[in-house]
Amino acid sequence: MSSEPAFAGGCQCGQVTYSSTHLPSNFTCCHCSTCRKVSGAPFLTFGQVPVNSLTFTPGLSSLKKTAYSDFADRTHCAECGSPISMQYKWEPEVIHLTAGTINEQSVKGNMPKIGQHLFVQEKAGWFSLPDDEVPKCQTFGSGFQKKLEAWKKS
Repeated sequence: MSSEPAFAGGCQCGQVTYSSTHLPSNFTCCHCSTCRKVSGAPFLTFGQVPVNSLTFTPGLSSLKKTAYSDFADRTHCAECGSPISMQYKWEPEVIHLTAGTINEQSVKGNMPKIGQHLFVQEKAGWFSLPDDEVPKCQTFGSGFQKKLEAWKKS
């Protein structure tokens, strides 16, 4: 694994910054009511990276962890409130960074495309989804429900 950062990002006020040695594998747009409310937008976009590829600087002291559900933890900047990440409890090796915190110039043209829209049944009524080939799931994406049920049984 290369130690050279593949991209960097951070919050609006600069108290939370990070770098990753892996590019996000895909982008997912979540339209659930929690994502809409914490972002103040019609959806929140996440990019998935391995936890061991991610370094927060100056550390985790500016991150505040919140659990709006029993199966995921979210973080945001304790100073400016920017949403930073979400991590499912059954996937401790993976973290989902909010795409809006990624410094686009650091990606050098390698930004992934949108891979899917989730929870379109909860999308804001005033927002129209694009008419394209990107999968649109009414709730969770494929395989997610099985992972959630297996985690709850463990």
